[in-house]
Amino acid sequence: MYDRILLPTDGSTGTAHVALQAIDLANQYGATIHALHVIDTDMRSVLTEVGSGFDTLEQRGENAVGTVERLGQSHGIEVETEIRNGDPAETILAVADELDADLIVCGTHGRSGVRRQLLGSVAERVVRHASQPVLTVQLPETDVTVETEQQARELASEALEEDGYDAEVTNAERQLNVWVVDAETDDRTLLVYLDPQTRRTSIIER
Repeated sequence: MYDRILLPTDGSTGTAHVALQAIDLANQYGATIHALHVIDTDMRSVLTEVGSGFDTLEQRGENAVGTVERLGQSHGIEVETEIRNGDPAETILAVADELDADLIVCGTHGRSGVRRQLLGSVAERVVRHASQPVLTVQLPETDVTVETEQQARELASEALEEDGYDAEVTNAERQLNVWVVDAETDDRTLLVYLDPQTRRTSIIER
Protein backbone atom coordinates (compact mmCIF):
# COMPACT_ATOMS: atom_id res chain seq x y z
CA MET A 1 0.00 0.00 0.00
CA TYR A 2 2.83 2.39 0.88
CA ASP A 3 6.28 2.34 -0.75
CA ARG A 4 7.49 5.87 -0.07
CA ILE A 5 6.44 7.93 2.95
CA LEU A 6 7.31 11.63 3.07
CA LEU A 7 7.95 12.89 6.59
CA PRO A 8 8.43 16.68 6.78
CA THR A 9 10.03 17.79 10.03
CA ASP A 10 10.99 21.14 11.52
CA GLY A 11 12.66 19.63 14.57
CA SER A 12 9.89 20.65 16.96
CA THR A 13 9.61 19.03 20.35
CA GLY A 14 7.58 15.87 19.94
CA THR A 15 9.09 14.97 16.57
CA ALA A 16 9.81 11.45 17.81
CA HIS A 17 6.08 10.78 18.21
CA VAL A 18 5.42 11.80 14.61
CA ALA A 19 8.40 9.86 13.29
CA LEU A 20 7.31 6.71 15.10
CA GLN A 21 3.91 6.87 13.39
CA ALA A 22 5.69 6.91 10.03
CA ILE A 23 8.09 4.18 11.16
CA ASP A 24 5.21 1.92 12.25
CA LEU A 25 3.64 2.28 8.81
CA ALA A 26 6.97 1.78 7.03
CA ASN A 27 7.50 -1.37 9.06
CA GLN A 28 4.07 -2.73 8.15
CA TYR A 29 4.40 -2.07 4.43
CA GLY A 30 8.15 -2.30 3.84
CA ALA A 31 8.27 1.37 2.89
CA THR A 32 11.12 3.87 2.77
CA ILE A 33 10.82 7.13 4.71
CA HIS A 34 11.98 10.38 3.12
CA ALA A 35 12.69 12.90 5.90
CA LEU A 36 12.47 16.49 4.64
CA HIS A 37 13.36 19.75 6.36
CA VAL A 38 12.49 23.02 4.63
CA ILE A 39 14.42 26.16 5.53
CA ASP A 40 11.84 28.92 5.22
CA THR A 41 13.11 31.49 2.71
CA ASP A 42 11.33 34.25 4.65
CA MET A 43 13.36 33.39 7.74
CA ARG A 44 16.55 33.27 5.72
CA SER A 45 15.79 36.75 4.36
CA VAL A 46 15.20 38.12 7.86
CA LEU A 47 18.57 36.78 9.05
CA THR A 48 20.28 38.34 6.05
CA GLU A 49 18.74 41.73 6.80
CA VAL A 50 19.89 41.70 10.41
CA GLY A 51 23.36 40.53 9.46
CA SER A 52 23.09 37.08 11.05
CA GLY A 53 24.44 33.99 9.40
CA PHE A 54 22.15 31.11 8.62
CA ASP A 55 24.41 28.38 9.89
CA THR A 56 21.92 27.91 12.72
CA LEU A 57 19.13 27.27 10.22
CA GLU A 58 21.25 24.71 8.40
CA GLN A 59 22.22 23.05 11.68
CA ARG A 60 18.62 22.93 12.83
CA GLY A 61 17.74 21.21 9.59
CA GLU A 62 20.54 18.68 9.98
CA ASN A 63 19.43 17.96 13.54
CA ALA A 64 15.80 17.57 12.48
CA VAL A 65 16.36 15.02 9.71
CA GLY A 66 19.14 13.39 11.73
CA THR A 67 16.68 12.64 14.53
CA VAL A 68 14.36 10.88 12.10
CA GLU A 69 17.28 8.97 10.58
CA ARG A 70 18.41 7.80 14.02
CA LEU A 71 14.90 6.67 14.91
CA GLY A 72 14.66 4.79 11.64
CA GLN A 73 17.95 3.03 12.25
CA SER A 74 16.74 1.98 15.70
CA HIS A 75 13.81 0.20 14.08
CA GLY A 76 15.53 -1.12 10.97
CA ILE A 77 13.78 1.31 8.61
CA GLU A 78 15.53 2.94 5.66
CA VAL A 79 15.44 6.73 5.91
CA GLU A 80 16.53 9.15 3.21
CA THR A 81 17.14 12.76 4.28
CA GLU A 82 16.93 16.05 2.43
CA ILE A 83 17.11 19.77 3.28
CA ARG A 84 15.65 22.38 0.93
CA ASN A 85 15.01 26.11 0.90
CA GLY A 86 11.60 27.56 0.11
CA ASP A 87 8.10 28.07 1.38
CA PRO A 88 7.55 25.07 3.71
CA ALA A 89 4.09 24.01 2.53
CA GLU A 90 4.80 24.57 -1.17
CA THR A 91 8.11 22.72 -0.94
CA ILE A 92 6.58 19.76 0.90
CA LEU A 93 3.90 19.45 -1.79
CA ALA A 94 6.49 19.71 -4.58
CA VAL A 95 8.76 17.07 -3.03
CA ALA A 96 5.79 14.75 -2.47
CA ASP A 97 5.01 14.93 -6.19
CA GLU A 98 8.67 14.54 -7.21
CA LEU A 99 9.04 11.43 -5.06
CA ASP A 100 5.66 10.08 -6.09
CA ALA A 101 5.08 9.63 -2.36
CA ASP A 102 2.23 7.39 -1.28
CA LEU A 103 1.66 9.17 2.02
CA ILE A 104 2.67 12.35 3.82
CA VAL A 105 3.02 12.17 7.60
CA CYS A 106 3.38 15.53 9.31
CA GLY A 107 3.10 17.00 12.77
CA THR A 108 0.69 19.76 13.62
CA HIS A 109 1.41 22.84 15.74
CA GLY A 110 5.07 22.95 14.69
CA ARG A 111 4.71 26.73 14.52
CA SER A 112 2.87 29.11 16.77
CA GLY A 113 2.16 32.77 17.30
CA VAL A 114 1.43 35.56 14.81
CA ARG A 115 2.98 33.83 11.80
CA ARG A 116 0.71 30.83 12.21
CA GLN A 117 -2.38 33.00 12.73
CA LEU A 118 -1.68 34.95 9.55
CA LEU A 119 -0.68 32.12 7.23
CA GLY A 120 -2.26 29.08 8.75
CA SER A 121 -0.28 26.06 9.82
CA VAL A 122 1.95 24.29 7.33
CA ALA A 123 0.13 21.02 8.02
CA GLU A 124 -3.22 22.63 7.27
CA ARG A 125 -2.01 23.89 3.90
CA VAL A 126 -0.51 20.52 3.04
CA VAL A 127 -3.76 18.72 3.92
CA ARG A 128 -5.74 21.17 1.79
CA HIS A 129 -3.59 20.95 -1.32
CA ALA A 130 -1.84 17.56 -1.33
CA SER A 131 -2.71 15.04 -4.02
CA GLN A 132 -1.51 12.25 -1.67
CA PRO A 133 -3.17 11.04 1.54
CA VAL A 134 -1.94 13.02 4.58
CA LEU A 135 -1.68 11.70 8.13
CA THR A 136 -1.41 14.48 10.70
CA VAL A 137 -0.08 13.80 14.19
CA GLN A 138 -0.39 16.30 17.00
CA LEU A 139 2.98 17.23 18.45
CA PRO A 140 3.12 16.63 22.20
CA GLU A 141 5.15 18.75 24.58
CA THR A 142 7.88 16.16 25.01
CA ASP A 143 10.09 13.92 22.89
CA VAL A 144 9.61 11.06 25.34
CA THR A 145 7.43 8.37 23.78
CA VAL A 146 7.48 5.90 26.67
CA GLU A 147 6.12 7.86 29.62
CA THR A 148 4.60 5.29 31.95
CA GLU A 149 5.71 2.12 33.69
CA GLN A 150 2.90 0.21 31.99
CA GLN A 151 4.15 1.25 28.55
CA ALA A 152 7.67 0.18 29.48
CA ARG A 153 6.45 -3.19 30.73
CA GLU A 154 4.44 -3.85 27.56
CA LEU A 155 7.28 -2.89 25.19
CA ALA A 156 9.78 -4.97 27.18
CA SER A 157 7.43 -7.96 27.10
CA GLU A 158 7.09 -7.63 23.31
CA ALA A 159 10.87 -7.44 22.90
CA LEU A 160 11.40 -10.51 25.08
CA GLU A 161 8.82 -12.51 23.16
CA GLU A 162 10.34 -11.48 19.81
CA ASP A 163 13.74 -12.69 21.03
CA GLY A 164 12.31 -16.05 22.04
CA TYR A 165 12.24 -15.59 25.81
CA ASP A 166 9.36 -17.03 27.83
CA ALA A 167 9.76 -14.41 30.55
CA GLU A 168 7.63 -12.49 32.99
CA VAL A 169 8.26 -8.80 33.61
CA THR A 170 8.58 -8.16 37.32
CA ASN A 171 9.51 -4.49 37.56
CA ALA A 172 10.11 -1.36 35.46
CA GLU A 173 11.89 1.77 36.62
CA ARG A 174 12.87 4.98 34.85
CA GLN A 175 16.55 5.80 35.46
CA LEU A 176 17.81 9.04 33.95
CA ASN A 177 17.53 8.54 30.18
CA VAL A 178 16.55 4.86 30.12
CA TRP A 179 13.87 2.50 31.36
CA VAL A 180 15.28 -0.51 33.21
CA VAL A 181 12.91 -3.47 33.15
CA ASP A 182 13.45 -6.64 35.20
CA ALA A 183 12.19 -9.97 33.89
CA GLU A 184 12.50 -13.61 34.87
CA THR A 185 12.31 -17.01 33.16
CA ASP A 186 12.28 -20.37 34.93
CA ASP A 187 16.06 -20.42 35.18
CA ARG A 188 17.45 -16.95 34.62
CA THR A 189 17.05 -13.26 35.35
CA LEU A 190 16.97 -10.68 32.55
CA LEU A 191 17.37 -6.93 32.24
CA VAL A 192 15.75 -5.01 29.42
CA TYR A 193 17.06 -1.51 28.72
CA LEU A 194 14.49 0.59 26.88
CA ASP A 195 15.20 3.95 25.24
CA PRO A 196 12.26 6.22 26.21
CA GLN A 197 12.48 8.13 22.91
CA THR A 198 13.31 5.58 20.22
CA ARG A 199 11.77 2.57 22.03
CA ARG A 200 14.87 0.57 21.17
CA THR A 201 15.48 -2.35 23.54
CA SER A 202 18.58 -4.22 24.69
CA ILE A 203 18.20 -7.50 26.58
CA ILE A 204 20.90 -8.67 28.97
CA GLU A 205 21.04 -11.97 30.83
CA ARG A 206 22.46 -11.85 34.34
